[in-house]
Formats: sequence, structure tokens, C-alpha cells
Amino acid sequence: MKSFPAFGILFGSRARLSELRAFLEKSSGLPGPRANLELGASFAEAVSRMKLQEWQWDFLVQVGSTSPHKAPENTPKVYAVFCALLALGALYGQGLPRPRRREALAVIRRAAADERWRVREASAMALQKVGEADAAELIGIVSGWMTDASWLEMRAIAAALAHPPILTGDVAAFSLEVSGRILAAMSRADAAERRRDEFRVLRQGMGYALSVFAAAAPAEGFALLRKTAAVSDRDLAWIVRENLKKKRLAAASPDEVAAVAAVLDETGAK
Repeated sequence: MKSFPAFGILFGSRARLSELRAFLEKSSGLPGPRANLELGASFAEAVSRMKLQEWQWDFLVQVGSTSPHKAPENTPKVYAVFCALLALGALYGQGLPRPRRREALAVIRRAAADERWRVREASAMALQKVGEADAAELIGIVSGWMTDASWLEMRAIAAALAHPPILTGDVAAFSLEVSGRILAAMSRADAAERRRDEFRVLRQGMGYALSVFAAAAPAEGFALLRKTAAVSDRDLAWIVRENLKKKRLAAASPDEVAAVAAVLDETGAK
């Protein structure tokens, strides 16, 4: 990963925090279709190696909590929010004291339900960084969220878990179990709920996440896809079809893909 020495200089001085924000905003790549992901990852990595003073921690929490009004989508200002959230996720797995863990997780969870899609994506990526450092900790976090997760929080959970570097052993099995719970909740949603943007965002996310989980644990993953395909539900049928299109499944398990597609055809949900 490319190194940006300016981070150690700018983030190491309280007087230069405004320069840090200006640097991030100028280098953001926004407005545009793609933000500077490499720079954001490098910032998070650099911060995770630092022993932060209180004012540095406060800066990350404050910036990561910036409202849509102050940092609108697709502007350089939202990129600073994105970077701060990644840094909080990276720090979480580096032995933060419990009070700071709680504070970081609260900021990350609020971001999961944000109206800005880049902020929601940063929330999922922050959780991925937690999982890379400590898979058991991520499982615990997700288990806690799932007790009362909103549609957008479920989407963040699915996106966070759909990260191949962490999908080994228990995490893959856990991801499929959580997916089953998310799909069950979606199947119970009424027509009005399904018209909400938040539900549609979750549906879109589940349209790729299941294929990632099934690629990591094929037997269990295709069992979930078959079970979901057998439910006469248009939204669930759409999710299954989208996942069956993914090359990670079609190329590796064409017979299983055909079998699930046949179940969809029998069910007749369009």
C-alpha cells in the first residue's frame, strides 16, 4: 500500500488538523464516481499505528459524525467523514480501551443508517477492519446489532461480512446464519415497507452478498439459496437470481446454480 508521510505530520499536530482536512478533501477525487479509496485506506492504517491523544480521538469521532448538511454526498467534505470512519474501524482492533470501543462502535453504527451511500459504505468497511483484526469481535458486534437492526444496518452487516479475507471457518457459517435471519425478516415485510428506499438498498446488497458466502461455504450456501428460492416471494426470488448470475458461483458450481434456478422456476415468483 502506498505510504503518505503527510499523515504523521498533519495528524500529529493539533494546530495542523485543518490542513489535514484540506489535504483529504483536495485528494478525495470528489465530486466524481469514485473516491480515493487508496488514500482512505492508507490514512486508516497510519492512524491505527499511532497512540492517540485525546484531541486526536475527538477529531476522528467528530469528523466521523459529521451530518449530511455539513458534508453532503459526492463532495470533498464527505470524504473526510469516510476516512475518519475507516480509521475508527482500524483502531477498534488495535486494543482500544473499552470506553473508546463503545464510542467508536456508536459512530460506526450511526453511519450504517446514514442517508449518504459513501458513509454507509465506510461503516461496512470499518466493520471489515474490525473483522480482519478479530473475527470473534466482529461476530459479537453483528450479533448485538441483529437484535434490533434496521434495514440499512442489516445491509451494513451483510456488506461487512461479504469480505473474503475474513470468510473462513466460523465466520462463513455465521454469515450464512445471519443471512437467513435477514431474508426471513425481508419476507415478513409488508408492501409499504418494501417500497421504502432502505428496503431496496438492503435488497441490492443481498443481491451479491449471498454469492460471496456461498463461494466460501458452498454446501451450506447453496442450501440457503435453495431454501430461499422455494419461498414464493418476489424480492427473495430477485435476490437469488442476482446471486446466481455472479461468476464466482456460475463458473465454480454450474450444476448447483442450475438446480437452484430450477427451484425458482417451479416456485414461479417473478
